[in-house]
Amino acid sequence: MSGKLLLFGFDSLLNVLALEAAVGPFGAEIVPVARTDYNKTLAVLAGLDTAEGPVMPYAGGPLGGRMIVFCDLEEQLDTLLPALRQAGAGPECLKAVLTPANREWSVLKLYGELRREHQALGGR
Repeated sequence: MSGKLLLFGFDSLLNVLALEAAVGPFGAEIVPVARTDYNKTLAVLAGLDTAEGPVMPYAGGPLGGRMIVFCDLEEQLDTLLPALRQAGAGPECLKAVLTPANREWSVLKLYGELRREHQALGGR
């Protein structure tokens, strides 16, 4: 399998290494995204597009939580999600799949949409 997991808000190296160990057997690549890149599109961060011109580095605060975006891993979600949960990315970590509809969104837009959905579902 080839695919990537974009990680946002994972500030601890130990957390990143635990996730890397959990998804290593699946052949997925872990890509921790720096906060300064939060204005870039998800497609650029996933390596699917190149930025059209300069992108202003994000200078704001943290997202307020953690988020994972799955890129080209849709068929493996049923096996990846339990492994990620055991590695510490439980229900408080927002998760999304990169799609044609969200690929041009910034990290901040996706996080905002996922937070609204999470709250609408009662935080479950």
